[in-house]
Amino acid sequence: MTFKSILTHFDIDARPDPRLAFALNLADRFDAALACLSAAQPLFMIEPSTGPTSGTKIMHEELEAIEARQRDLHEEIMRHAPFRNHVSWQTKAADPATFVLESARTADLIVLFDVEKGQALDYRRTVNIADVLLAAGRPVLLPSAAKTPLEARTIVIAWKDAKESRRAIVDAMPLLISAEDVVVLSIEESDPVGEKAPADIVRFLTRHAVRARSIIEPRQAGEIGMTIIEAAVRLEADLIVAGAYGHSRFREWAFGGVTHTLLHHNAINRLLSN
Repeated sequence: MTFKSILTHFDIDARPDPRLAFALNLADRFDAALACLSAAQPLFMIEPSTGPTSGTKIMHEELEAIEARQRDLHEEIMRHAPFRNHVSWQTKAADPATFVLESARTADLIVLFDVEKGQALDYRRTVNIADVLLAAGRPVLLPSAAKTPLEARTIVIAWKDAKESRRAIVDAMPLLISAEDVVVLSIEESDPVGEKAPADIVRFLTRHAVRARSIIEPRQAGEIGMTIIEAAVRLEADLIVAGAYGHSRFREWAFGGVTHTLLHHNAINRLLSN
């Protein structure tokens, strides 16, 4: 079990070099093909006060600017990977999340990056990660803000006995197998966590040659997601594996939840599956 095809997206307003370095390192690690995508939509919206001729002209100019930036990105990427036959490049003037979803059927793993400092959170020019998580049918790896190469020597699995967690474990198996220490982390909520389910997961992982153990943590004050992150930091893990959106996305947005917390705290790498 391995990753043979990895897909990533380059925002037109973000620096490409650290993103490419992270994605290339991961692709080289698994000898995988790397599909690099870039999509954006024009920012201009035609208003009634704008004449159709001038509106069309502005739209055309914005499309030309997007295409010019995408050509620059392609040149920068090829400068870093000129002899790598497994690296491909595709662009489109379209909604970024939609373009990623259209291409997800060819990928084992999707790598998406958080917006950078100073970059606007505009889903016409960056991927709506939540949309991709819900619809792609593929695991999504979210690198940390540092974007340093993923070592994944110590991995924390945020375990809850739900289908999303089970899916995430299988999706992350290529990384789990090569890790030195895999911790199945259960968080006590209103009821105590029984030991059987975590022990079953450790046994399942051991059958796949994963060096796994389990721990049960009491819930700290605040969100469960922060308890997971704090435990991962204490264990010196550099990857959290978790299921995504066990509740409805609206409930996560309105009341908070583990997925919401993991999406918005990027001090550590996260692999999420739905």
